[in-house]
Amino acid sequence: MHIHQLVTRLAWGDAIGNQVRYLQSLLRSWGHTSEIYADSWDDACRDQVRAARSYPREATRDSVLLVHHSFESRQVPLIARSRGRKLLVYHNITPARLFEGYDRGAVLACDAARLELLALRPHVDGAFAYSRFSAEELVAAGYPRVDVLPFAIDWNAFDTPPDPALMAELDDGCSNILFVGRAVPSKYVDDVLRVFTAYQRLYQPKSRLLIAGNIHRDAPYGGFLHGLKDLLGPDRIQFLGRVNAAQLSACFASATAYLSMSRHEGFGVPLLEAMYRDVPVVAYGAAAVPETMGGAGLTTFSREPMDVAQLLAVLEREPALRQQVLTAQRARVAALSQKAVAAQVRTALQGWLGGSGPGPAVAPAKTPAIELVCPGFSARPEAPMSRLARELHRRLPDSRILALRGRGEEPDLSLGPQTAGGAPVWHFTPDQPVGPAPEPLPSSSSLETAVRASSGKVVLLGVDTAAAQALMASVGRRSWGVRDAAGASDEASTEAARHHLGPRLVELDRTDLDAVANVLVQALSSKKKRGARDARR
Repeated sequence: MHIHQLVTRLAWGDAIGNQVRYLQSLLRSWGHTSEIYADSWDDACRDQVRAARSYPREATRDSVLLVHHSFESRQVPLIARSRGRKLLVYHNITPARLFEGYDRGAVLACDAARLELLALRPHVDGAFAYSRFSAEELVAAGYPRVDVLPFAIDWNAFDTPPDPALMAELDDGCSNILFVGRAVPSKYVDDVLRVFTAYQRLYQPKSRLLIAGNIHRDAPYGGFLHGLKDLLGPDRIQFLGRVNAAQLSACFASATAYLSMSRHEGFGVPLLEAMYRDVPVVAYGAAAVPETMGGAGLTTFSREPMDVAQLLAVLEREPALRQQVLTAQRARVAALSQKAVAAQVRTALQGWLGGSGPGPAVAPAKTPAIELVCPGFSARPEAPMSRLARELHRRLPDSRILALRGRGEEPDLSLGPQTAGGAPVWHFTPDQPVGPAPEPLPSSSSLETAVRASSGKVVLLGVDTAAAQALMASVGRRSWGVRDAAGASDEASTEAARHHLGPRLVELDRTDLDAVANVLVQALSSKKKRGARDARR
């Protein structure tokens, strides 16, 4: 059978490129013809790839195409006109808001990629994701067949001997804290610097921070990191830039701990690479990070530098705890052995290879007439916006409430309805842990995607929430918003709401929620009547 893969760019050394090449080796080992198609590629990959534009000519009715999606691709027309079956492999898309203020191009590209996620839906027969966190967004987008595909890692690629020169430089008695990855805003490398500064000053003066990954000093975020380093003033911070396999091995071999403060991961391969190399991991529990960690390492829900620095110190000063962490990490890696995961991948794909798919299609749920977006409905049930959501749903039965899952709740492909506070609620995993009030509520990529995929009218209960701010530009014309002046976080969010919503922005009176509900119900009902009249014409 011909089972090919399509990516936007085939890069050497990044997680997606490594995954695509390893999947190709598995497919070929199972007797399938398998090529990789891409629009662009690194020079090191030129003998491993074919031009994407040639795929429509080369595909046959019996071909299967695995479409990898993680960034703007502009490949939807190519996919639509290609013969054969197509399966989406979703790596997740970084929320555009994490690039705001640093990279306008990335903001636009991430927004475009999420529009492509919706546009791809009618052109693929099913969809896979590498985590339940990512799979939840596919369900929210309306994909009828969704499954979780185990992330197949070629562990042998991590066995390169360490570079002797760099190893000698780093093996000088310092406690080395390591982060591996591109220095981009979503990784919050600035928080890594803040945590390390607290660690060095409060616990371990003889310490070093190693940042291994591309950093562009002339780019806004790269310049910010260098400026922050000078401002914080700790000793021994090394921006290593892009490193080769031997240099990376030296970084891990000399590391005391691995630290990640990333705000969004669809999976997180470097976390598992650290575990494989027997380096204890401390990671902020955003997005799919807890799922990737699998109960191993130390997952923190705090972003406070002193809190996280204390975890690093405890790992160094408590040998018994350190050994306990390493034991759990070894068990996590063992559960992801190449043989076991390859078998799971083959099983997950087997239905498609045989032509039947992973199971019966799930009938798309009827789109409600009104989406009540209230992120804190379950986490903060007595907040004014939550009480208003309950009253609106009581008066508008053809509505549903969309809310965030609570801290520690795992992603679930059954989004709803669940009864909470006497109302049916659809729950979505937040991109970052939900903190206690009055800490601002995080957003949820899955919730945002569900709203964008819906054709219903939208009520944003709390226009200053991260979810409302992310949605207003795309659904503003069919949405209303409620602003709580007593709890408004900043004037910028209010101005954005006024710009996108205009007269559809309603002020909340905490002493008279019924009056606010009356205004919204009347506005939504009159809109519905006008729509019905227009339809009859």
